[in-house]
Amino acid sequence: MTLLMPIGGNENDKKPVVSKEFIRLAGGEKADIVVLPQPSVLEDTPEYYVQHFLSLGARSVKSLDFRSRAEAHLDEYVESIQNATGIFISGGTQMRLPAIIGGTNVETAIFEAYRRGIIVSGTSAGASVMSKVMIAYGKGGSTPREGIVRFTPGLGLTDKIILDQHFRQRDRFGRLLYAVSAHPGLLGVGIDEDTAAIIEDEAKITVVGTGAVTV
Repeated sequence: MTLLMPIGGNENDKKPVVSKEFIRLAGGEKADIVVLPQPSVLEDTPEYYVQHFLSLGARSVKSLDFRSRAEAHLDEYVESIQNATGIFISGGTQMRLPAIIGGTNVETAIFEAYRRGIIVSGTSAGASVMSKVMIAYGKGGSTPREGIVRFTPGLGLTDKIILDQHFRQRDRFGRLLYAVSAHPGLLGVGIDEDTAAIIEDEAKITVVGTGAVTV
């Protein structure tokens, strides 16, 4: 079984229902989490997620805070992913992660982990980047129109679904409609803030959190 857990962003730290579910699916007290903070430029992002997931009961959390393509070939980072029971991608700017790891050993390790059933989660930009066809930039509004969205290649963990985040809060219905009309073979999934879509085998979606998932 493959398992993706895209999150719509802006999780509630005081009531971390979404994060707790990620830790549970990654093994609970036996969870060994790897964090990919590359989409974020904030200096405290790596340490924040280490402490956050440890506080929720994970056995170990390691942030792979490299910023160059050369480092994305290093054995130490590949081995960390191979030993993980859960992989988490931070928010920020989604184009940064494919630019750093695309075609590297780290990207290969992520794909192999995902295919053998390791849960891959990510929030905001870390959710969008999971799609093969990725929403890179766009505008709000309920009506699809020319120029409302721009696409770039994502990681490609799913080639059946295109993901959008902060969905109702930033009025992104129109751009997801346009994305689906431009790629009619894809299923559009828009995820509200503090909400996750748990996607099993690219076929079944379960929702956790305080908002909704729009399909």
